[in-house]
This record gives sequence, C-alpha cells and structure tokens, in this order.
Amino acid sequence: MNDHERWADTAGAYVLGARVSRERAEFEAHLATCGVCQEEVDELRPAAEALPMASPPVLPPPALKDRIMAEVEREAALLAQAGPAADRPAAVERPRRRFRLPALTGWRLAPVAAGLLIVGVLAGTVLTGGGERTVSAGPNAKVEIDGDSATIVANMDQPPEGRVYEVWVVPKGAEKGDPPQPTNVLFVPRSDGSVEAAIPGSADDIAQVLVSDEPPGGSETPTGEVVMQAELS
Repeated sequence: MNDHERWADTAGAYVLGARVSRERAEFEAHLATCGVCQEEVDELRPAAEALPMASPPVLPPPALKDRIMAEVEREAALLAQAGPAADRPAAVERPRRRFRLPALTGWRLAPVAAGLLIVGVLAGTVLTGGGERTVSAGPNAKVEIDGDSATIVANMDQPPEGRVYEVWVVPKGAEKGDPPQPTNVLFVPRSDGSVEAAIPGSADDIAQVLVSDEPPGGSETPTGEVVMQAELS
C-alpha cells in the first residue's frame, strides 16, 4: 500500500478534527507531498467550518466514543483478514445532472425537443422532460428542479469577511410585500467558487428563492445584499 492509499479516506475526519494528535501530525506531513489529498481538504474545509452555524452544539454521551472506537477496531480487523482490496468498491460512473443551453452543446435534438428548449429559454426556464427543469437565478447561478426537489447550482464569489450566505424562500400564496422566509441553509462557496445547496421543502410550494449574505448563524430577516434570485413559478 503506498502512502496516498493509506490516507485516501482521511480528509473528512481531518477537517472535522476527528483524528488523534499522532495521526493528525502524520496526515499533515502527507498533505505536504500529496496534491490530491490537499485539494480534497480545501474542498471540505468550508463545509466543516459552516457546520457550527447550522445548529447548536450538543455534547455526545460519554460512552459514544468507546462504542465508535470498538466498531472501528472490529471493522479494521475484518478488513485486515479480507485483504487490502476489500474496501475498494467497483468504480461506478455517476451521471452528472447539468443543464446547458443548446447553443453551448453538441447535442443532436429532434425538432420537437429543440422547439421545447427554445420556448423554455424564452421563458427563463430550460425544460428537460421527466419533471426536471432549470430556472435562472442570475449570472452563473441557477436552480435545478427535479420533481419536488430544488437545488441551487452556482459559481460565485466568497461572502464578505465574517459573513455567510443564507437561503430564503417566498411560498406560493404569499401576500405582495411579505418578507421572504428564512431557511436553515447557510453556506460558503468551495475554494473554486462552486456551490450546490439543496433548498428545503417542496419546490411545488415555493414561488421564489433568494440568497443574501448574512452574519454567521443566519438572520430572521434579510440584512445583507441579495446576490441571487430565482422565480420558480
């Protein structure tokens, strides 16, 4: 087993501080020579730093650590008996749901499908069939809707120092002038600016989605600049 294989699944535990001092020091020495692991740490760190903002901390039961470590040792013993390849699942290519305008792709669409896409673009929404559609939320930002699920997909700047982004929704049937409702979704973009944030609730019940920069922990009403807005209905 080479040095990278030894630490291949360590980045998540590392950014969460779930490694003992000796293992943490050894992994940090490995990071100095492994660009793959360093890139994974850089991608996971913003999410780990945002976790304390999502909910109040709760102390685990004292016996939880012993139970977890016992299970880890049991699994390690089983893997050692089964051989080094036992924990390597077969590679599976996962389909990536990304929607692009026809002018930017090489898709060969039937005339009817092309017509539907053009109508969707003119309305601000790209129709893809099967209950899937994409709604523009501004430059380099969109909301992908699949059935009753909605996800923000964007590439954006980091929020101002000491701020995070918060997702807001305006439900269908809201009175004109009603303020948007806060959600529990707080995030910062990855190091490359990319964002994928699931919007809570059913997309069928949401008229509008907004994103603004807010203090850590979020706000009850928007206080910062609205940087993203999408009309779902």
